Amino acid sequence: MAKILAIDTSTDACSVALSYDNSICDRFMMAPSAHTKFILPMIDEILSEADLDYKQLDAIAFGQGPGSFTGIRLAASVAQGLAFSSKLPVIGISTLRALAQEVFVELGLAQVLVAQDARMQEVYWGEYRADSFEIMQAIAPDRLIRPSEANFDHREDFVGIGSGFGVYQEFFAKNMVKFVAKQYVQAKYVVQLAADDFFKGKEKVVVAEKALPVYLREKVAWV
Repeated sequence: MAKILAIDTSTDACSVALSYDNSICDRFMMAPSAHTKFILPMIDEILSEADLDYKQLDAIAFGQGPGSFTGIRLAASVAQGLAFSSKLPVIGISTLRALAQEVFVELGLAQVLVAQDARMQEVYWGEYRADSFEIMQAIAPDRLIRPSEANFDHREDFVGIGSGFGVYQEFFAKNMVKFVAKQYVQAKYVVQLAADDFFKGKEKVVVAEKALPVYLREKVAWV
């Protein structure tokens, strides 16, 4: 397994994970509006535990969004800074994909619809299915939609995850049998997806200056 450091600050949670020696270790804590205070100490702690430094890593990964504007911007900035100083490639991972991967790993559910509350009566919407390597892959591009625009055709066997299903429960309950009440992205799933992307050499493995956040909404709210 490649040695990859992953971070996520796209929600109220602050999360760091490290893949090395065929294992993943991670740190996760709720830190509303305090990500800048905790993210770097968490990184230092996890690297120290593994007895690794940045130069021994193969890549840096981050939750690139969608999510909190300030949160995903922070994650991108930290990933860029660490990667640039250590001459490492960067892998941006969709936060919606990371939530879908969590559902598959923890609950064994291979077909997932993700709806994260985007405010303004909209949700960040993603559709995912696990491949033969047990890695979630998008079957449609992540997008920003109104709940009424969600596509449920031929999605009877899918399960939902994300804060949007709670906020707009009355609407979604009419269309889905079940959803999972989880909404905080965990870096241990970001790093799992990043390791697969790194191994396959996908286009998301980029140089530091091209590691950019994904907002989906042109007019973003400063939250």
